[in-house]
Amino acid sequence: MQQPELGIQLVALRKLKNLTQEELVEKSHVSVRTIQRIEAGEVLPRMSTVKILLEALGEDYESFLTKQNMETQNPLNTQRSTLLLAALAGVVYLVCQIILGAMDIAWLTDGGNWSFQTNVIFTSLTVVMVISYALFVWGFVILGKLFENSLLKIIVYILIVANVCIGILDVVSLTIADKNILIAPYAAAAILFGTLSILFGVALIRLQDSMGQLSRVAGIMEIVMGGLLLTVVLFFIACVIMIPAVLIEILVLWRGYEYLSRTEPVQVASA
Repeated sequence: MQQPELGIQLVALRKLKNLTQEELVEKSHVSVRTIQRIEAGEVLPRMSTVKILLEALGEDYESFLTKQNMETQNPLNTQRSTLLLAALAGVVYLVCQIILGAMDIAWLTDGGNWSFQTNVIFTSLTVVMVISYALFVWGFVILGKLFENSLLKIIVYILIVANVCIGILDVVSLTIADKNILIAPYAAAAILFGTLSILFGVALIRLQDSMGQLSRVAGIMEIVMGGLLLTVVLFFIACVIMIPAVLIEILVLWRGYEYLSRTEPVQVASA
């Protein structure tokens, strides 16, 4: 563990034992100035000094080290698992989008006349798509937190809400007889998603220093896709670009998963 984490843990342990710094000085024979600097996170003490302080606090060094390593590892394990789940959810989302896209084309060709069973299949796939999309893009919230990319986190939250809304619109549209009524809301949705895609692309490009050129390529594709969506009339071209864009974004999440898999907890103190 590095500073200031070590200092924070030692302060918490000392207070748990109801000891003042002066009392810890008497028990450990470590100078008050040294203890103050360690607890303030100003210095990383030698391992021997840490052992002396822990002994004075009635704490075994090995158990303290194990406990802190577990606390360090658990968040990483959670984030790693989330990124892996997000990558898998991205595959499910992409498959659902391709199937739903094909069904949309068939729906337009048939004049919006579907059987009850087809409506049920479409609705079920839409629900799966919305859920898998939320899990998929949540992986980018993790990357946003890891690499301090606030824009990425904010855009993902908005994208999740917007995707839920468009999913509801898709399902409701099945019950509307006059399809011309749907032109305005779908045009507005295209403009909204176009704007969000551009911002999402900018946020992905900001990840390139950490996630490499894959993130940059994904960002550029999102910006292009967003520009096409803003025109509304080029909506279907944007849908085609969406397929490779999502595939690359899945690879970005996988790279994030590999990055966390290589991360090891840091030792409490240097020798």
